[in-house]
Amino acid sequence: MELTSSHKLFKIRAFTALASLLLSAFAYYSNDIINNDGILYMNMAEAYAKGGLAEMMEYTSFNWPFFPILVAYIHQLTTFSFESSAYILNALLFVLLLDSLILISKKFQLDSQQLAVAAILFICFQSFNEYRDFIIRDFGYWAFCALTLYRFIQFIEKPTIANATFWQIAAITAVLFRVEGIAILLGLPFYLFINYTPKAALKQYLKLNYLLILGVAIAATLAIEMSGVTAAFSKITTVTNYINPDVILERFNQKATIIETQVLNQHSVKYSAFILSSGLMFMLFYKVIKAMSLGYLGLYLFSWYKNPKIQAAPYRGLIIYFAALNIIILLAFLFHEYFMSRRYAMVTLISLLLLMLPRLTDTIAKAWTSRSKWLLSIIGLILLIGLVDGITQSRSKAYIKETAIWASQNLPENSTVITDDKIIQYYYQSHQPKATLSKVWVGSYHNDAYQNSFNQIIKDYLNYDYLIVVEKRKNKKIRPILASMKLEQIYSQETKRHNKASVYKILTD
Repeated sequence: MELTSSHKLFKIRAFTALASLLLSAFAYYSNDIINNDGILYMNMAEAYAKGGLAEMMEYTSFNWPFFPILVAYIHQLTTFSFESSAYILNALLFVLLLDSLILISKKFQLDSQQLAVAAILFICFQSFNEYRDFIIRDFGYWAFCALTLYRFIQFIEKPTIANATFWQIAAITAVLFRVEGIAILLGLPFYLFINYTPKAALKQYLKLNYLLILGVAIAATLAIEMSGVTAAFSKITTVTNYINPDVILERFNQKATIIETQVLNQHSVKYSAFILSSGLMFMLFYKVIKAMSLGYLGLYLFSWYKNPKIQAAPYRGLIIYFAALNIIILLAFLFHEYFMSRRYAMVTLISLLLLMLPRLTDTIAKAWTSRSKWLLSIIGLILLIGLVDGITQSRSKAYIKETAIWASQNLPENSTVITDDKIIQYYYQSHQPKATLSKVWVGSYHNDAYQNSFNQIIKDYLNYDYLIVVEKRKNKKIRPILASMKLEQIYSQETKRHNKASVYKILTD
C-alpha cells in the first residue's frame, strides 16, 4: 500500500515537473523582449564571466549578485547565451517551486486524487505563470522559501542533524536570492517555541541553526580578507533600515506631512497619518487579493458554503505563522519604499494558497467523484482562464527588438548612435553592431529617469549620426519634440496601438 502511494506521488511530481518545463519553454519562445531587470542581470552575468566580482562592481545599483553569478556559470558550462542560461535556470527553479508545494501538500494528508488536484491548481495558478517569461531572481527566492518550509516540517517530524542541515541550506540559499529571506531564516525557527516547552524549543532551535552560528563566526573572522565578496553582497547592511523604527517613522512622517500640507484641508490635517497608513494597508490587501485569482477565491468561498466544517489540515498553525512572517516582511518593505509589486508578495500568496488548498482539493475531488457536470464545467473554466491568461501576452513589444536588430545590422561602420532606451541598447549591442552606440542616457536601472534622459539627448544629439528612440502613444510630448529636431526617419516599426520604435539619421549643417 505504501509502495503504491509512493508510486502515485512520483507520477504526480513527474507530471507537474514536465508540465512546468513545457509552460516555461512556451513562455520563453513566445516572449517578445527581455524585461528591464533581466537586462541588468544579463549585463552582470557577462561582466562576471569576463572579470569576476571585480568586473561586476561597476553595477553599483545592484549589490546582491548571486543570481547573475549562477547564470554566468551555466553559460560557461553549456555555452548557451546568457539569456538562454537564465531561462534554463528559472525553468528549473520553477520545477523546484511546484515540487516543494506538492511535497508540502502531501503533509496535509491529502489522498492521491486530492494531491493530483493540488498539482493542477499549482500549474494553472495565474500569478505563477505571469512571470514565466521574466528573467528575475525571484524564482529562486520563491522556490527555496517553499523548500525551506518543507524542510522545516521534516525537521519537526524528525529533528535530526541531517534535517537541520537540509533546512539551513535551503534557507540560506533563499537569502542568497533575496536578502529579505533573512526574516525567514531567523524568524521561522521561533515557531518551535509555540509547540514546545522553552527548554526543549531552545535545544531544537540551536540544533536547527548550528550551521548558521558557525557560518557567522567564520564569516566575521574572514570578512577583512574577503573584502570583494563583502562589497558585492553589501546589500545585507540595508536590512537594518527595514527594522529600524527611527528610519521608518522619519520616512512616514515625511510622507504624512505631504498629505497634510498638499491634500487635506485645515480641518482634516490630524488624520494625515491615519489616511497614509490605512491607504498603504488597503493597497497591500488589494494587491494580494487580486493576485490570488477571483476564481480560486470563489471556489474557496463555495467550499465554505457547501461544507462549513472540515477537518483542520496538519501544520495549519505553521502555515499561518509562515504567512504572518511574510506579511510582516511586506509591511516592512511597504512602509519603507511606499510601493508594492505583485511578485514581492508571491511567498505570501503561496502561504494563503496552501491554507486554502485542503478545502479546494476536497471540493474539486468530490465534484469529480459525483460527476457534477455544472460544477466541473465552472472549475474547468476557472483553471483554463487562469492558465491561458497567465501564459499569454496582450501586447507585443517585438517592434522594439526588431528595430534595434535592424539598426545593429544596417547602420554604417564608423558612425555613432545615441538612444535613451536600455532595451534598444541591449538588443543593439548583442547583435554585433557595425556602428558604435557611444552614449546611452537611461538613468539608473531602478529609477524612472525617462524625461531627464530625453532632455539630455535633445542637448547632445547633433554630436551623433543616428538616433534610435521608442515613441510610446501615451507620451504625447515626444513626437512634437522629434518633429522640431533635425532628423530624417530611415526605419520604423509601429504597432496597432500606435507605439513605435524608429531610427533617425541626424541632419547636420
